[in-house]
Amino acid sequence: MLCKRCGKNNALVEDGLCARCADAAFGSLTPAPGAGEAGQEQLPPLPPPLPSAPYDPAARWALLRSPDRLAGLAMALLGLVIAVDLAAMAAGFAEYRFVADLAGGDWSGYDEAKAERLDDLYVWAGRAQTAALVVTAIGFLAWFLRVRDNAHVLAPLGQSKTRVWAVLGFFVPVVSFWFPRRIALDTWHASAGGPELDRARASSGPVELWWFLWLANQFLGRLVGRYYERAESLSAIRSATAWVMAGDALDIVSAVAAILFVRSLTRLQNGRVAAGSHLVTTAG
Repeated sequence: MLCKRCGKNNALVEDGLCARCADAAFGSLTPAPGAGEAGQEQLPPLPPPLPSAPYDPAARWALLRSPDRLAGLAMALLGLVIAVDLAAMAAGFAEYRFVADLAGGDWSGYDEAKAERLDDLYVWAGRAQTAALVVTAIGFLAWFLRVRDNAHVLAPLGQSKTRVWAVLGFFVPVVSFWFPRRIALDTWHASAGGPELDRARASSGPVELWWFLWLANQFLGRLVGRYYERAESLSAIRSATAWVMAGDALDIVSAVAAILFVRSLTRLQNGRVAAGSHLVTTAG
């Protein structure tokens, strides 16, 4: 898929620009500090409507920068999570069949060496999932912070949470249940702006789908992990293994929703920049 501007290089996202054209587009629309419209005096910015809404257009990070590279990295890492989850489900299914036969009284195929191999394989699959999750979280947060910074330039008064919460909001107890969603919605609305704002508010489905699947995945993962750790009898281990595989399946669905969210928000923000709009709005 070629860049819709130069028509030569590959686009980083669907219907988007290549890396060179994206960087040029975002860079050209970054307003210089203190610069106003041609022939007009630059008026001082209005104060934010809420104390928590940051308005600091002179900040060093308040620049429009292309999110395409980070979006591509985040989606690739989410794809890695899906691949590792599928491998873990395959290992889990092998262990489930083995334990199910024993729980059903069929010990004819029991092999201690095979049991140890299956256990080791399942343990390594879990470790691979943890490693993939950590790496993917870093890539996703880098993209999330980039689009949030761009949203600050596009709509300074529309950001209800300060910049630091774009990262800390995922880790601080209690507020982690709604801060990331609020930041994502603020960024989504700011990336639409103008006549597209009402439609963006009505079509923020990718944000909601990603967030609520993420929450469901976190809750199920914790419950399943405790259940598996406490399982002692063969029947309990068989049941716990089935629940772990269900958790892996939900993790895959959650990763797919995250890919849709990254792709949709990146396209929305690219569309705003491609339209040549860098005016400060008051999107809420």
